[in-house]
Amino acid sequence: MKMSRILLWLAMAAYAGSFFLTAVRDANGPSGFTGYWCALTTLTAPWGSDGLKELRQEPVEFFSVLFSGWINPLFLITLLVRWRRPRGRAAWILGALVLILFPACWVVFAKVHVHPVAGYFLWTAAMLVALFSGVVGRRRPRPVSGEALQNRA
Repeated sequence: MKMSRILLWLAMAAYAGSFFLTAVRDANGPSGFTGYWCALTTLTAPWGSDGLKELRQEPVEFFSVLFSGWINPLFLITLLVRWRRPRGRAAWILGALVLILFPACWVVFAKVHVHPVAGYFLWTAAMLVALFSGVVGRRRPRPVSGEALQNRA
């Protein structure tokens, strides 16, 4: 099995495991929330009546939560596209979008007064490794020396 595949499988195992760990802790107390709870909340909260009220009152917070919720589905779609066409332009564009959405989490952390812990860092690292695992196994063409060019002619 190629190194890039092994890295991808390890990253996906870490990604799945991160949902069961505490991802954020309340800045004012010991309570925390699992990655699963954070993912589900950020995915569904913007679409409720409270989310739509928040759009009018706090648009930055609304869009930060909305974009944070899109990270996981977009990441999985990116991996699917990359699996189908590993060197396709769409896979690279989607991967860049995933990276661009990461700061939305930081805005949510600041707005709701939580700080990231192990689950969040594992989640982030696992996605980065999965997104860039294909780069590890890619072979670069060898530079052709002048002598090799003369032998070909």
